[in-house]
Amino acid sequence: MAYIIENAHVLKDGTRKVLSLLIEKDTITSVGPSFRMYKHIRMDAAGYIMTPTHVLLDSFLPLSQPFEVRKAHYLTNFIKKGCTTIITCVAVQREKELEPALKRIRTQLLDCPVDYVIGVRVPASKLTPGLIRRSKKERLPVIFVEVKSISELFSLPWGWIKEAIFPYNSPLVPVFINKEDKSLPKVWAKLMAAEKIPSFRDELEENIPLGMEALKKIGVYPRKSNLHHGGEVSYNFYLQDRETVNMTERELFMSKDSFLEVSLHKGKVIRAGRQISYSPGYGEYLEIITPSFYLTPT
Repeated sequence: MAYIIENAHVLKDGTRKVLSLLIEKDTITSVGPSFRMYKHIRMDAAGYIMTPTHVLLDSFLPLSQPFEVRKAHYLTNFIKKGCTTIITCVAVQREKELEPALKRIRTQLLDCPVDYVIGVRVPASKLTPGLIRRSKKERLPVIFVEVKSISELFSLPWGWIKEAIFPYNSPLVPVFINKEDKSLPKVWAKLMAAEKIPSFRDELEENIPLGMEALKKIGVYPRKSNLHHGGEVSYNFYLQDRETVNMTERELFMSKDSFLEVSLHKGKVIRAGRQISYSPGYGEYLEIITPSFYLTPT
């Protein structure tokens, strides 16, 4: 069924616009100021703030726990908060562990109700060109690197690592294990810039909506978090009032008093007021063809 969302106060990456969206077969076929010439069913969204559904990083999903525990985690942390895509990872110590770890997590995620992206997490001392080449072959769009000390950073063969990353360019994301060493983030950033390694300067926050730069660098955008022509019909409606009108996407997500009224995931209503729809297996694995395609990789 085709329909038009009118007067949508679209909030995306800190920018607000009043737009109309033409929806056909669970796809946003056009976005513009209005569609007066069409005779489709119309939905007036003037009383809401419309955002793309959120993308979160969760490195520690309870995948080995019973179904009810996993269900509660997905409901509480994702669906009820308007998140329909998650980024998670497998933790390995060496290259030979990667293939069985990926096979295991893909099986565990078969009943996931939201879409998911899989990366890899490895100690800096175990980051090898062979592991990176294997990750590239598996199309893992993000590599989390556990950093304990400055010395281990300077002991790595960065020239070979850079060569192994190219041309897929999975960015390296630091995970600073020693929080007391305040020099680690600065040294990491300078080293990545000097070596011109595709990377993030800072850690990515867990369970907080990822910003547009991170989504572009990992390659999730524009397939997700996109309310433009050709995008999937995945969006949130928040109540618009004096309190919410100037909130950012992150503030709406973090609000203790939830203003989220409606969530759609690929055309399916998964939240309407307090009514929640839970569909095991509705989530799909999102294979990233090219990380950083819409952003410079360094």
